[in-house]
Amino acid sequence: MDTISFRRLWDDLLAEGCVAITSEEIAKRAGTSLESVYVATHRAVSERLLFSPARGLHVLVPPEYRTWGSVPADWFIDDMMSHLGTPYYIAYLSAAARHGASHQAAQQFQVVTGKRVKSRTAGRVKLRFYSCSSITARAIELQNGPTGLLKVATPETCLLDLAENSDAGGGVATLVELIGELPIDGDALVDAAATRPRAAVRRAAWLLARTQPQLDLVGLERHAAPGVGRPTPLVAGQPPSGRIDRRWGVDVNTTAGGTS
Repeated sequence: MDTISFRRLWDDLLAEGCVAITSEEIAKRAGTSLESVYVATHRAVSERLLFSPARGLHVLVPPEYRTWGSVPADWFIDDMMSHLGTPYYIAYLSAAARHGASHQAAQQFQVVTGKRVKSRTAGRVKLRFYSCSSITARAIELQNGPTGLLKVATPETCLLDLAENSDAGGGVATLVELIGELPIDGDALVDAAATRPRAAVRRAAWLLARTQPQLDLVGLERHAAPGVGRPTPLVAGQPPSGRIDRRWGVDVNTTAGGTS
């Protein structure tokens, strides 16, 4: 198949609503070899007609996104994770934004995966991956995306993830502003907390007590176990302050969001 025919193929695929396609599928569609596909896709990438977020997977770029050199991550992330053979869910600030909680434009598209995936950049899109061995135990929901269904952390999973890794959310000061807008269900949060480290539950409860005081958090106290062991530092890796929130067993070692 010559260059002109491959260009026609890209246009045909876009017209059919195709978002992502593998090298093998292109070869079958074009009736040509994988070697020819490699040459054609390499040329198409240089012309910003497509990009490859993972080896052997190609994403078509419609004209309106060619200045990006890519398309938004939620167009192709489900296809990419399926191609890589790993469970996933959209997480952290990317998930919070999908739940209506966003105070700033996210610099990265954040995804939790079942195996280690290297973070990467595709045109303007920066993909940040976090591996989790217990991903299947975490609650997710299906949401409609621009090109199909997406797996997204529930608000409760999103909260606990951010409490467990506040750096991924921009730090505690950012979280205090953000979490107040997450649509948290108290019962679902208790269920989700059952599989999380005590430290994450304590931090999540502390944050909610200050940002969503209308929530009944009594059910979290069993999982937080505030009287067990040492207080959990609100900011991991920072020295203790001695200002202890005894309801949740948290050492409030930051001025973000007020004191205990």
